[in-house]
Parts: sequence; structure tokens; C-alpha cells
Amino acid sequence: MHAQTFNHNFLADVRIDHGPRDLYARLFLRGDTMLRERGINLTFAPLEELLEVNRRNSDSWRSLLPIFNVEDGGFADENGFCLLARTSSGQVVAAQAARIYDLTGTSFKDETESLKLFYPDPDAQRHPGEQIVVTAPSASTITGPTTFSGAVWYHPSMRKQGLTSILPRITKALSQTRWDTDITLSFMAEEVVKAGTAPRTGYAHVEWAIDLIETPVSPGTVHSALIWSNRDELVDYFSGLLAPRDTKVDPVVHHRTA
Repeated sequence: MHAQTFNHNFLADVRIDHGPRDLYARLFLRGDTMLRERGINLTFAPLEELLEVNRRNSDSWRSLLPIFNVEDGGFADENGFCLLARTSSGQVVAAQAARIYDLTGTSFKDETESLKLFYPDPDAQRHPGEQIVVTAPSASTITGPTTFSGAVWYHPSMRKQGLTSILPRITKALSQTRWDTDITLSFMAEEVVKAGTAPRTGYAHVEWAIDLIETPVSPGTVHSALIWSNRDELVDYFSGLLAPRDTKVDPVVHHRTA
């Protein structure tokens, strides 16, 4: 577990425990620069604040998956983190989060369909009619420590600012430096997949389907894809997003390692 300070820039808490140190240091510095050019400061935040921001912005953001709901989904500092992007006035204009699951002895498909992915006690906590149907082929073969990346939101005023090419790479890189999982994955709604968002946010594979039925996210059925990348594919994605001129490395970030 990493100690975190809140309201500071996220770079104050970056610790590179795993992976290519130079690449990650350059990535974090470049991402921070791009955000600052847009008047945004990215910070770690208490997990409770993620839920509060979600509820305040229900007009533009669906309810959180229980995966990232600190009240009833088992989301805790021991297994996850969240990032909030703020303007100079303190307004939160974007969010991301990540959570690690240990799927040793089981599979992503089994944990998802049993709703153990969502709730500590699925039988007691599931909503009436709630179920998830998983037909994505790789879901049954994904096992071991796995990162779920999500809780993605951009305020409508920020949706032309190119944040989808910045925040996801920072979140994924942070999770890799902490947990070094072989697989990073998420769910993505059909309309978002059709917009070409998956490869832009670092996912090399799009598989159908994950059908979320009567979940807290939305009534009815949300037809989604399983999107995922392995460790090597993420490194390639990070490398491709760094321009050749990004040669300056923050020495504090570079040497803040285990």
C-alpha cells in the first residue's frame, strides 16, 4: 500500500516499484505537463470523494460500478486508488480509478458472473434481477492478479480537450508501477466502442460480450465489451504516446523507487 497525500499534484506521490523506470518517469512528467497546459491539476483523492463526485454529476455520469463504490463494493485503499482532475478553481472535471483483484484459483468470467467482482456478499447485496452474462472468450482464461481500470468520467465542458489520450495512460501506468499485473481490463459500452475509444485508451483487445443486466449502473441491459491489454502491450502503448522530444526526466520521480 502506498501512502498518499490529497490535494497535491499526483507526482508528489508517484513511486515506481515495477516496470521500466525511465519510461514511466517520462510518461508521468509528460502527462502532467499536458494537463497543466489545459489548466488542470491531477490529484489522488479519497475513495469516498469519487462517489461524491459521481453523485453530484449524475446528469453526465452513470452510477459507479460497485467495483468502485466504497460504500458497498469493497473498494478500499488496500486494493485501489482514484484520481480526480481539478481546474484552478477546484472544480472536479474528470475522474479515473483502478482496482486490483487476485483471481488466483478462479477466472474473471466466474468472478463476474457470480457478482463477486461487484460485492463482498453477492447473495445478500445483489439487486432484484441483477446478473452479468459473460460470453467474451478470454474472460474464462484470465486469472491471477488482474487490474480493473474504470470509473472514467469527463465533465461535458472538457470533452474536446484531448483528456482521453492523457488520463487513461497515467492511470494504467500508475497501476502497473504499483501492482505489475499481466492483464489490465475494463468494460466498455457498445456505443463507446463504436466511437473507437478502446485503442485510444490503450486496450489492444475488444471482445464481445459483457451484458450487465439490472445493475446499479443502469436499468435494463447494458451491452458491453470486455476490453483488455497485457503488460507488454501496455508498455508499447505508453512508448507510442511519448514524442521523441520527451527526453527530460524528473529526477525526483525517476529515483522514487523501491
